[in-house]
Amino acid sequence: MSPEKPKIGKIKKIFITAVTIPILIIAFLTFYPGLSHIYPTGIHFNNSNNTTQTIPYKTYANHGITFKYPADWKPIRDLHSPSRWGYPPDPIVAFYDLSGNHTEADISTYFYVKQLNFKSLDEQLSRYRHDIANIGQTEVSERNITVNGMRAVEVIKTWYADGIQYQALTVHIEAVPGSKYYRIGCVTPLSRYNETLPKFQLVVNTFKLLKS
Repeated sequence: MSPEKPKIGKIKKIFITAVTIPILIIAFLTFYPGLSHIYPTGIHFNNSNNTTQTIPYKTYANHGITFKYPADWKPIRDLHSPSRWGYPPDPIVAFYDLSGNHTEADISTYFYVKQLNFKSLDEQLSRYRHDIANIGQTEVSERNITVNGMRAVEVIKTWYADGIQYQALTVHIEAVPGSKYYRIGCVTPLSRYNETLPKFQLVVNTFKLLKS
């Protein structure tokens, strides 16, 4: 009977190994969930229909900031256009959606980034609320958020222009308290807001200051 003992011991070792390896893998992915998601072609978002949308992107890095934006969107060359982004200053960068064969002269979906000269986020928001009320726009909602460690406030507003209702997601960012503030404005017709929101979120969620 003794010759059978090594075989039983070997079987036990194989069984223990077979059980232990899956447990270790599950534990590893539980503590490091980001390692189980690889996005080689773009960033994935869940839309309102609970389906996953992959957004191919490019990276902007200039004027002291960086962010990702939809790969098929184009830069707006004429940044002096108050009807698109309100009171001065002009944005430092802006991009628009080419869907529907829009040209720069006929843009309905776009986003811009402004660098603003304020001393506090409260001052920035107070001025913004005054400005949108002054031009007949209506605030829909407001909430405190964080953008890559930076304090921020998200404001959604709506208005009518040429018989079309528009909605904008605006994010007011305190990049350096007391000295450096930004506003990201994302504009689209209300009828396209839900489908375009993941693309706007791509810009907002990847916005950072460039390291000097």
